[in-house]
Amino acid sequence: MDSSTTAFDNIYYKMLMQGQSLFSTDQALLTTPSTKKLVAKYASSMEEYERAFVKSMIKMSSISGNGNEVRLSCRRVR
Repeated sequence: MDSSTTAFDNIYYKMLMQGQSLFSTDQALLTTPSTKKLVAKYASSMEEYERAFVKSMIKMSSISGNGNEVRLSCRRVR
């Protein structure tokens, strides 16, 4: 949703630091010290952003749906 190309980059975080977000919920990441620190770290270092992204994707890939809650519809709980 940012204006960057289709490149995988940290522009989202750079735009947040400049106050250029589309949603107020995105900008809210800067209101808490711990999340503001992460936004600043990812905005200033593509390597840190990539490292965190890979870690998150690996963690998400372990979600099996068996015993964990994976919703087919976010509007309701089975």
